[in-house]
Amino acid sequence: MKYLDFLWALDILHRYCPKYHSNEIFMLADDILQWINNELPEDSSKLLYLKSCFDSPREAMMALWKEIMLFADSLGPLRRN
Repeated sequence: MKYLDFLWALDILHRYCPKYHSNEIFMLADDILQWINNELPEDSSKLLYLKSCFDSPREAMMALWKEIMLFADSLGPLRRN
């Protein structure tokens, strides 16, 4: 999976499912991207939570990617446009 594909999938969700933007999966994606970019302080509760759930940012991104793709597949024709 490529970083751009991940961003593309998040963009599709934002465009075609505006209410999905407030979903915890979308907020988790934002936290993971901050983790990848080293934008979270070491004592951040977000970082502590992510580290308790995932061994690495890559693992977190892959788990979230699977969730996003499952949701995107349920959109059917919308993601083909």
